[in-house]
Amino acid sequence: MKVYEIANLIENVAPLTLAEEWDNVGLLIGDKSCEISGVVVCLDLTNGAIDYCINNNCNMIITHHPAIFEPLKKITYCDYIGNLVAKCIKNNINVYSAHTNMDMSEEGINFEIGKLLGVQANRFLSDGLGIYGEYNGDLDKLLLNLQEITKESCPKIYIAKDGKNHKKQNIAFISGSGGRIDEVVKRVKELNIATFISSELKHNIIIELLAQDVNVIQIGHFESEIIFVEIIFKLLENKISNLYKYVSLN
Repeated sequence: MKVYEIANLIENVAPLTLAEEWDNVGLLIGDKSCEISGVVVCLDLTNGAIDYCINNNCNMIITHHPAIFEPLKKITYCDYIGNLVAKCIKNNINVYSAHTNMDMSEEGINFEIGKLLGVQANRFLSDGLGIYGEYNGDLDKLLLNLQEITKESCPKIYIAKDGKNHKKQNIAFISGSGGRIDEVVKRVKELNIATFISSELKHNIIIELLAQDVNVIQIGHFESEIIFVEIIFKLLENKISNLYKYVSLN
């Protein structure tokens, strides 16, 4: 397969038009007509991921987070991002990123987490940010399920006044940093959310949610999105024989 064919498979699931305007998605490094020798799927472009790619005779890396985000004014080995870009170019490695388009896709991160939790998921905000739905279980069961899915060993749990009493509840999940958080808080109240799950929540947002009698579960950014690797792997496993997962932070 060629790079553009891999890109087409991903974009059939998560069209680039779903991405936020500020995002940088698609093929970031490489040649769309290049023949693929193998693919490594990971969350971030790191030296470890590149080395793993080289060691396994792969020439394409698919990431969730785009390594090239701000405009690059120079590419030098003494700069962290510049070094990664130069290393990929030197080793003929193509880099493709599916970021907020994969967050917002109905076959992407948020909906997949909802499905694994057993939630009949609806879009959380009108533009597709996150999901919400009814969860048939109490807070303890939800926590166990969430830890099993995300491999989050120590989530931070903030329990509202009546937070332990819900046997069936509306929950909301937003992967990553949570996005437009002011909108989120407003929608939580409108949708009668009992438990809100995300990462990197500011203290004042947690306090406001608790004041609305909403439980808050805060997990790691990496843990909230690592399901991306499984999604892409399953999408490509019958198309490419030389396919690998890389799930390290470095």
